Amino acid sequence: MLNKFQKNIKVYVKQLPNLNSLINVKSALYFGLAAYWGVILFGTFFNI
Repeated sequence: MLNKFQKNIKVYVKQLPNLNSLINVKSALYFGLAAYWGVILFGTFFNI
């Protein structure tokens, strides 16, 4: 039983860095999209 628990803990610990990198990629993607739309809206309102 303890061996099975230890294997499960190892699996969860291995998945934590993937979760953090996924959150970083997602926030970077949202920031990029916001910057892209900000440039489009800025150009639209100031007729560049």
